[in-house]
Formats: sequence, C-alpha cells, structure tokens
Amino acid sequence: MGNINILIVDDSKSALYALVRLLDSPETNIMTAADGLEGQDAVRRETFDLIITDVDMPNLNGLDLCQWIKENPETADIPVIVLSSRETDQDIENGFRVGANAYVPKSLADKELIPRVEAVMNRSSCVKDKTILVIEDSPSIQAFTKDGLEAAGFKVVLADDGQHGLDIIEEVVPDLVLTDLYMPNADGSVFCRKVFSMEQFRLLPVVVMSSMSDKPVMQRLIQDGATAFISKPFNIDMLVLTIEKILSDHFQTMLEERERLVVERKLTLGSISSLINALEARDKHTRGHSESVTMLSAAIGTELKLSNAQMTRLLIAGNLHDLGKIGVRDNVLLKPGKLTDDEYEHIKTHTVVVKDILAPLHDMEDILFAASSHHERWDGSGYPSGLKGNEIPLFGRIIAVADVYDALTSDRPYRNGMSKGKALAIISEGRNTHFCPVIVDAFFQYIEKLDDENTS
Repeated sequence: MGNINILIVDDSKSALYALVRLLDSPETNIMTAADGLEGQDAVRRETFDLIITDVDMPNLNGLDLCQWIKENPETADIPVIVLSSRETDQDIENGFRVGANAYVPKSLADKELIPRVEAVMNRSSCVKDKTILVIEDSPSIQAFTKDGLEAAGFKVVLADDGQHGLDIIEEVVPDLVLTDLYMPNADGSVFCRKVFSMEQFRLLPVVVMSSMSDKPVMQRLIQDGATAFISKPFNIDMLVLTIEKILSDHFQTMLEERERLVVERKLTLGSISSLINALEARDKHTRGHSESVTMLSAAIGTELKLSNAQMTRLLIAGNLHDLGKIGVRDNVLLKPGKLTDDEYEHIKTHTVVVKDILAPLHDMEDILFAASSHHERWDGSGYPSGLKGNEIPLFGRIIAVADVYDALTSDRPYRNGMSKGKALAIISEGRNTHFCPVIVDAFFQYIEKLDDENTS
C-alpha cells in the first residue's frame, strides 16, 4: 500500500482496536477519532491519505463527515471509505451519494477492507495530478468539463480543435485525452489517427465524445486505438468515474508491462553476458577486458557526475561494447601478427554486428549506439559511421577512452602491454583528435585521484 497516513473514525473502542490491528503495518501511520467532530478536528490539524469512517456516531455521523470532507476544496481529494453495519442497498447508495470512494459492510471487513483500501489508494494515486487534454470546440462544454474534472482533482488543458490538440500534445504530455468527434480543422478521427502514429503516444488513453451514435465511425476509432466513448450530453460524475477507471486500468497495465519488460531484459542481458564470457574465453589475452572497460567507464562517469540512471545504462553499454566480436573469425581475432587490410576491415565489422544483436532490445537505443560507436573518433576519422565531435554518443565517447587505455596496458597476441605512463601519453596526444577532450580530462582527473590514494 505504500507509506500512507490513515484516519479511522468510529465511536466503538473495540471496533477502533480491531481496525488498527487489521491495518497496522510498517507502511501505515494510523490516527483515530471517536466521532465525526473529532474527525473534523483531526483533518484540520493533520494531512491524511485515507479516511475510514463509521456511519452511526454521536455529535456528527459518518455520512455528514464524508460530505464535509468532499465539499471542502482543501480535503475533497482525500479518499473516504465508509465502513458500516448498515448494509442495505439504500445505505450503500447514501454513502456514495455524499462522495464516499468505497463502502464496506462491517461484516465483511476482515476479507474486504484491505483489498478495498489498496484499490482506493491505487485509484487515488492514478488520478492525483494527472493531466487531461480536453479537445472541444464548444466554449460552454469546455468550461463545464474543465470545472468538473478539476473539482475531481485532475489538471486540465484545453484545445479548441484536433489540430490545436496535435500542436500542443508534445508540450502537454497528457495522461488521457478527452476529444469531441466533430470539430473544424481536424476532427476527433483525424486527431486519433495522427496521435496513435506517434510512438510516444501509441498507448495514450483517448475518450471520444459525440452527440451522434455513429457506429461505423466509433468502430473505426476503436480499431485505431480509441479507449472509450461517452455520449453527449453527459453527466460529469459519470465522466469522472469513466476516466478514473481507464486511468486505473491503464496504470495497472503499464506496471505489469514494465515488470514484464524488466524480467525480459534481465533474461536477455543474462544471455548476452553468457555470450560475452564465451567470447572472452576464446582468447586469454582479452579475458576480463569488458569488465575492466566497464569499471573505467564508470569511473569517468563519476567524474562527469552522471545521474544514477545514466550510470546504470553506461555500465550495461560498457559490458556489451565488444559483443560484436562474437562474429569475428578466430584466425583474425587471435592472429599474433599485424592484420592485413582485409582482416582489419573484417574486425571492424564487430561494431555493426553488435547493432544486429542488440536491435531486438526495446528502449535500449542509447546502449546500442554506445556499443557501436566506441571506435568513432573526435575528428571524424573513426568507424563505422565517421561520426565527428558531439555527433558521437556520450557513452560511446566514454567507452572509447576506457577501451583504448585497457587495450594499451594489456597483453595482446601481437605485443606486450605497455606501461601506464606510455598509455596515458598516447591518450593525452589523442585529445581533440581521437578522443573527446571533456572525456579525456575526466579520465585524467580519475587517474590523478587514484594516484593520490595510492601514495597516501
């Protein structure tokens, strides 16, 4: 449930004790109140993420407390669960009529309360601060919809027609779009087709409003990717419920998809790591090279003050940078003497092969380009694409320095590793020609700190 502050309002001490025991956990902070008036005082003093209230209490009953909470703009977005021994359909309807987010009969509290709390809190977090882009050419419907959605806790941005919506959507980045169907310039159909062709909005929930029951158009929009329809004139409460449900389901779907991708990526990277181990096992001279390059790249990244997210991806890129050599012939990779021109051209293909290997991995374009660009040179004389200066991805520029330093100081079939001083001199000479000057400076800052640590 996450860290949440809960207020429980009930005049029964035994009921309060049972509820506190039921909901108590390291993730919850619980306060109690003996009736509605005490509940009001607590809400005025403290900030709560959830309120659970009984109905029948002295001084101020739970329904009146709930209505007071929902009518106060400062507290209206606090979820309220009514927990009552009143269990008829009419009692439940009365609870929802005053704004309750959920109604749980006390006889079912042991089984239903915690799942209901989790559902309400998930829905609340899905709705809170979410941005709705409303595309509507009628000023009166714009105003009516905006007021209703903002009262429910949404942020609202207005667009006058479909083209206006397309013009601002990348700046707004909405969580959901509510669009009219028939409008001048670009109608809802045009908007849907264009927005779903944009990769970043491919899964964006879109609700279409229409005063006409045009079934063929609706079916086509559903096929294009529209999420739901709502008929004009509509009730704002029903619209809010529809949007909350869509966002809640969409949020859960995105969480599940994210979890699936994380598992899939771990499995894929694990397989690739096995390939790297197999690659380095072919040649005792390159064993551990990827690990060393990754460590040096991380040290440079630290000097550059990269974010944690950037560092994570840099580590992956460093580990994968030579994966393409799995496609290099042994008689070339392990050759003890100087390579012929044809052999050199063959070994250069590892920067292209790695693209083919990593291409199926989603959302890893920066890692793919880093792994394929670490042989590019600052002056444009590198390979495979002849990129120059800042055209070379940051990760590729970092790995280039780390890769060359480790290669120079390590034994190879055709030569012994050179001294640290000579390797540093070569990298220094390559500043502004082979290597990005900013990266070289960061690398030498790291080396200087390392030397200071070793001499202290």
